[in-house]
Amino acid sequence: MTRSDMTTIKVPKALRDRLSALADEHGRGTTLADALTRLLDEHEATQVRRRMAFEEILTASQADPEAVAKGTRMAARAIEYLQRRKSLHSPEATT
Repeated sequence: MTRSDMTTIKVPKALRDRLSALADEHGRGTTLADALTRLLDEHEATQVRRRMAFEEILTASQADPEAVAKGTRMAARAIEYLQRRKSLHSPEATT
């Protein structure tokens, strides 16, 4: 990476120090950019795993008609509750 590809970001000194300590954990020569890249890679991998787990649960639940019916009932009750709550707290309800 050339110098023209680099930029400066402003972070609090305490955060800079934490990032520096994280970089040091990975050995001599590890830069803050390396530490940030590692953190972002880990975050993205976690997000992918969460999404896959959600999709697996969703697929399994959609394959179960009883679970679909229960979910539909729960959603309908939640909508009714929120609509009642909204109407109780609307300006028209208090006049």
